[in-house]
Amino acid sequence: MSLIDKISFDHARLLERSQRTKWFQCFDEVTSIVFLVASSAFDQTLMEDRSTNRLVESLNIFDTIINNKCFKNVSIILFLNKTDLLEEKVKSADISEHFTSFRGDPHDVLQVQQFIVARFTERRNDPKKQLYHHFTTATDTENIRVVFRAVKDTILSKNIQALMLQ
Repeated sequence: MSLIDKISFDHARLLERSQRTKWFQCFDEVTSIVFLVASSAFDQTLMEDRSTNRLVESLNIFDTIINNKCFKNVSIILFLNKTDLLEEKVKSADISEHFTSFRGDPHDVLQVQQFIVARFTERRNDPKKQLYHHFTTATDTENIRVVFRAVKDTILSKNIQALMLQ
């Protein structure tokens, strides 16, 4: 559990691939999920499976979460972290070598970011389901402060809406 501006945040880290689906039933009172992804991982593979692209794995996990009926009324907040590393990486790496559907300038960080967000957005089975995304750099404390303030406002707003509907 974390405390940010006097509001508690419970967090869970789901690592083991075979155990992930077992965890869903434990989150019946969740109001929001913050899904953290390394935006710079488009050209990296998993440590435990060198044939699986890290960003593809994140997309698959995200798909499982955003489309899970347990989380139908849960707001999803996507943190695309390591923006600083992404900005450096796109200068020399080509995302289209790993994602053949990419159309655009692979060295334009904004186009790469838009492509990554679109890959997550298209995973929603319900296009009306809200998805909030933020590009972050965890080492940039001001960036994190601003993003967490926005997340806190999103969560509080969602909770107020839910209370008004009861």
